[in-house]
Amino acid sequence: MIARRKTNLHLPPRMYLYKGKRKTTYYTITAANERINLGHDLTEAKRKLLEIEEGRPAAGTIGELIGRYMAEVSPKKAPRTHKDEIDSAHRLLDCFGKMIPRDLRPVHVAKYLDKRGKTAPVRANREKALLSHIFSMAMRWGIVDSNPCRGVARNTETPRDRFVTDKELLDFCAHAESIGDTGRMLSYTARLAYLTGQRRGDLLKIRLDQLADDGIMVVQSKTRAKVLIEWTPALRDCVSALRSLPRPVTGMFLICNRSGQTYTDSGFKAMWGRLMAAWGELGNERFHFHDLRAKAITKMVEDGRQARDLSGHKSDAMVTRVYDRRAIKKSKAVE
Repeated sequence: MIARRKTNLHLPPRMYLYKGKRKTTYYTITAANERINLGHDLTEAKRKLLEIEEGRPAAGTIGELIGRYMAEVSPKKAPRTHKDEIDSAHRLLDCFGKMIPRDLRPVHVAKYLDKRGKTAPVRANREKALLSHIFSMAMRWGIVDSNPCRGVARNTETPRDRFVTDKELLDFCAHAESIGDTGRMLSYTARLAYLTGQRRGDLLKIRLDQLADDGIMVVQSKTRAKVLIEWTPALRDCVSALRSLPRPVTGMFLICNRSGQTYTDSGFKAMWGRLMAAWGELGNERFHFHDLRAKAITKMVEDGRQARDLSGHKSDAMVTRVYDRRAIKKSKAVE
């Protein structure tokens, strides 16, 4: 229990002052016994204290638990995953932040999925998955004894089934190459995505020193899988085309801007979006960059090859559920 203040009664709770030789300094002390300087002006100090109090989760709440997870666990994940979890964490904080962890029950998680699922069912599933991992870590930290997310059915998701045909890709690349160096870069990168079956983020990070004698060595940022993509004539031609684009001598990356730096994921996505919008205005059906990875994996499945050797997945479950986009499954008769 905090003792009643006997001096400096004009100060709000949890604000203290130190009278120096020249100036008076206001400060506060957090629950973790951390001293935070609030400045010399009382009005400004009150404003800062209010911001701290409003933004600081109460001790022992789910908000504090989410804060610990986002500080200790999430930053160790792939950059794209960490970025997505920051957005998801904000939504979880708004809904569950003030609750005590042991009070969260499966019915609360189910209601969250139902309500959020009316506008964003897939995002709701991702946010539920994050909440589940947070509680799994809380069990490890000894904060709770069970995970209220387990056993709660996710919202139904419909896997994307857009398949980019060979002609579509060929026509798109021809159109892109006709509009200048940026279009050529996007065309060659699209072709590279199909030939290698890799994610956009991993393609953008390919350095020239990853081009080995036997192929391209890719370390996938999401799965940490190491994949060697062996050379084929088509792959060599594609890489040569990318290297022929205007670039400084010191450029380290296969796909780079005129300064030799890799494109950011958001920057590349914006360029792709503009080109795809123009492609759609010509009367063509648009497609996602990620659909090229699905095209590659589908082609491997059709050819009877081990698709996960290229995709980096540990099992065939994800390949079958998300990336196999054959309209008709084919098989020979048993006999």
